[in-house]
Amino acid sequence: MNPTLRDAVVGAWELVSFVARDETTGEDRQPLGTAPRGLILYTADGHMSAQLAEADMSGYVAYGGRFSADEDTSTLHHDVTVSMMPELLAQPQFRHASVDGDLLTLSASRTDDTGARTRSTLVWRRATPATEL
Repeated sequence: MNPTLRDAVVGAWELVSFVARDETTGEDRQPLGTAPRGLILYTADGHMSAQLAEADMSGYVAYGGRFSADEDTSTLHHDVTVSMMPELLAQPQFRHASVDGDLLTLSASRTDDTGARTRSTLVWRRATPATEL
């Protein structure tokens, strides 16, 4: 039997890539550069925490709170309770999620004040267990 999405994401994941695509022009950009750093944690009791930064640790972003999974739509719901970015506190954050082996892909679309739509895709690799360090 395949694990549920919620069960599959529990654990620690390290950021591999972060690409933001302008859905009008198709242009890709890498908001945190070509070698972003990051760690996202999902706990069995329903908490999550994410930290992301550029390779030199500038452009640092962190947020956390509770999470739930909608198995029917493959969507993770991040109920952010603490964040360096106040806009993440304003409304629940939804991430389309897929797990393929040791890779977790999270994506979300956003429309800015000008109507420009951006789809961000973050790929995470399951972190090496601390017992193997």
